[in-house]
Amino acid sequence: MNLNHRLMITIVKRGYSRAVIAEAKKAGADGATVMYGEGIGRNEKPTFMGLPATHEKDIIFIAIDGSLEKPVAEAVSRCAKLGQPGQGLGFTLHLNKLIGVPHLSDRLYFTKPQKGERSMKPLKDQFQLIVTIVNSGDAEKVVAAAAEAGAEGGTILTGRGTGVNEQTKFMNFTIDPEKDIVFTLVPESFANAVVKRIEEAIDLYSPGQGIAFLIDVEEVFGVNHSSLSKME
Repeated sequence: MNLNHRLMITIVKRGYSRAVIAEAKKAGADGATVMYGEGIGRNEKPTFMGLPATHEKDIIFIAIDGSLEKPVAEAVSRCAKLGQPGQGLGFTLHLNKLIGVPHLSDRLYFTKPQKGERSMKPLKDQFQLIVTIVNSGDAEKVVAAAAEAGAEGGTILTGRGTGVNEQTKFMNFTIDPEKDIVFTLVPESFANAVVKRIEEAIDLYSPGQGIAFLIDVEEVFGVNHSSLSKME
């Protein structure tokens, strides 16, 4: 039997990751990696007493065997109270190859549906992950632009990067410009509209402004589907 591998990404409130990972391990996961970021959703207040509110997040990455997707997702959802407004969300991505986990990577890989084959999942349940990498400080523009096009919110991570248009040096040392990475999860039906609005807001076609790409999402959990259905 062919088994596929998944990358499960769960975004929860800061401080919840330890308990979530413990429950994921009970359900069969081997371990996890946690990154820190911030985000704002439609159900979270953007300000507090007139000041911008920072919503700190834990972003949990778990590589699992495809057979464990459902029990791990249920354990994570239960622990983090996903599905309740403002608590967070999770989704899984198909991995074409998994390296560094011998007991999983030795297994056969899942063959994705060929072009023209129908998906077993209803169209309304299909999502895409928009990943936008921009210069530090531009993440809020990305989130605002996505929201204008119908997105529920976004999660922001920080990183470093350099491209052919960003060769910066100081005293003969190369400087890696700081970057904001924005995760935006949207229904497939208006993913292109969200991307177009982000392109316009950040002017991604200009050199050195950033890039964006879309990733097909296998499964989503913890999303308030009632609010999404009103926008479709």
